[in-house]
Amino acid sequence: VGMVFQHFNLFPHLTILENCTLAPIWVRKTPKKQAEEIAMHFLTRVKIPEQANKYPGQLSGGQQQRVAI
Repeated sequence: VGMVFQHFNLFPHLTILENCTLAPIWVRKTPKKQAEEIAMHFLTRVKIPEQANKYPGQLSGGQQQRVAI
């Protein structure tokens, strides 16, 4: 069973790509280029790679939910 919070806790001042790469870069010390490639892979899997350079406020609730997952 999985769970998604009602509030997606995305940083509003960071792009979608930056939100997705923040933890791997800071916590796992993943190189930025590699973290971006991994993030784009998962954004492609949830069918929103074209949203990578947008901010959370520019996405619909469903798109924000997919980013949070």
